[in-house]
Amino acid sequence: MERWTNKIAVVTGASAGIGAATCKSLAEKGMIVVGLARRVETMESQTRPLIAKEFQRNFYTHKCDVSDEKSVKTAFAWIVKNFGGVDVLVNNAGIAKTGRIVDADESMLRDTININVLGVV
Repeated sequence: MERWTNKIAVVTGASAGIGAATCKSLAEKGMIVVGLARRVETMESQTRPLIAKEFQRNFYTHKCDVSDEKSVKTAFAWIVKNFGGVDVLVNNAGIAKTGRIVDADESMLRDTININVLGVV
C-alpha cells in the first residue's frame, strides 16, 4: 500500500456500512480519503470515530447526493480545488427499499434507479 500513501481516494455512500468501513481502511493505510454522502453530520458522528485517532487527519467529508448531477459536479469541483484530483474512486452509494416491487410507487423506483444505477455513472 505504500504506493497509495497520500493519494486521494473518494468514497461515495461514506456515512455507513461498507462505505464507512472503506473510509476507515483507506485512511488507516495512509490515503487521503474524501467521504461523500448526503448527510455530512452522519459521516462526522459515525464514520470519523471508526478511524484510529492518528489517521483521522486523513479523512475529509463533503455533502453529495449522487442522484443529483449538480451535487456531484459541485463535490468533484471542490475535491479538485482542494486536493488536485482523484486517484481512487469507490462508487459505493446505494439504497435498498423494503417491500415488494409491485407495491412500490413511482417515486421510490425512481430514487432507487437514480442512486443505484445512474449515481454510479
